[in-house]
Amino acid sequence: MSVVVSAISNYPVMLAETVVKNLSDGITSLISLKKELTDRLLIVDKIIAAENAAVSLRIQADTWKEETETANSGVDFYLHAFSLFEIKAVAEASVTNYTLLCSQIWQKPTVAHKILFDKTLTNEEREIAETMNVEESIEKGTLPLPFSEFVKRITKTMRRATVARSDATPAPVRIFPLKEEVVILRSVQIPTDATLEITVDGKDICTLDGRACGAADVELYVIAEDELRLTFTPSATAEWRFTYERAKLTDYLRMLLGRMTRAHDEELWMRVRAGIV
Repeated sequence: MSVVVSAISNYPVMLAETVVKNLSDGITSLISLKKELTDRLLIVDKIIAAENAAVSLRIQADTWKEETETANSGVDFYLHAFSLFEIKAVAEASVTNYTLLCSQIWQKPTVAHKILFDKTLTNEEREIAETMNVEESIEKGTLPLPFSEFVKRITKTMRRATVARSDATPAPVRIFPLKEEVVILRSVQIPTDATLEITVDGKDICTLDGRACGAADVELYVIAEDELRLTFTPSATAEWRFTYERAKLTDYLRMLLGRMTRAHDEELWMRVRAGIV
């Protein structure tokens, strides 16, 4: 898998799973996630698969299942998976180097998510739900927040930049947060004959294969507290670019990232656990 879920420590995070695989006649597993979902929530909002009349996709998120034809332009999804996520290719003939990109949001499940999807709450979570009136907010339609709205509210951007580079050899780019800020990677664009490794605070969390990215912008949301490192490995095409921003390290982010606990601020701790911004 190109996304290393076990290496992720800063939540929430939006990454892209890129798959390049030879398909045989019949069913081939492209993505299978089960143990990775322990104590995590996966939200899938886009799947871009190479268009091929001989290939369809079978998609499963927990007990929900669907089958779709493939489309280069991508297929719009917004799926929540708590225990299982799978994508299988069903091919009528063999296919070489079949490509797929799956946009993945990984986060710790909030109390609002667990109530909405009828998941069992712990005693601590029931306390949060009652104190913060989470069920009432769900009924009013204000919780849980869509991911795009959630990150818009929690991210206090101070500077954003798009950096275009030309690197004929493997080139690591390192970006370090300044005091009282974090660095957030928002998108990348790499050629189809290159790869890009994303390293956060010393851990390799994702490697993008340009063949599956299709030379298009890949939307991301990756928070780095100590260092963001991007390692571009080209083949023939040297041009690539990325967009990142510097954001204020607020108390909300500190709580979200585990720098603060209930003992520091109980109300804020409950708001973060509930998913309220």
